[in-house]
Amino acid sequence: MIKKIIIGAGVVVLLLIATLAVHIYMVTSSRPDGPNWAMSQIDFNEDLDSLKSEKIKTDFLDIEGMRDARINTKSDFIILLYDRKQHNPHDLVKQVNTGYGLQASLFQPSQDQLAASCPAINKNSLTYKLGSYFEQVFTN
Repeated sequence: MIKKIIIGAGVVVLLLIATLAVHIYMVTSSRPDGPNWAMSQIDFNEDLDSLKSEKIKTDFLDIEGMRDARINTKSDFIILLYDRKQHNPHDLVKQVNTGYGLQASLFQPSQDQLAASCPAINKNSLTYKLGSYFEQVFTN
């Protein structure tokens, strides 16, 4: 009975590892020619009221290649999800500055923020170590 439980648990673990390997392979393999989504944060150097922020959001969502726009009026920034084949983040900042008379700048993460990678996963966990291993295998 215990032998069957151990064998069953081993099979489940192997299936989970195989699933992780397949997922990482699919993520790191060649990309199709479709949209190439990017996300950028544009910081405003002044307070936005709800009417102006709603106008900015609506105008951006009307642009072809723009998938989503989220504005945080408390922290004065907008997050844009767009097709990077159609838009350049610096051009989007210029559009905000000229079109709405605002002083905006593109958020650039620091080297520490970039090095931190995904804050949701513990880098000492088995999942992270397996994922890193498979990523190295499939990208080299």
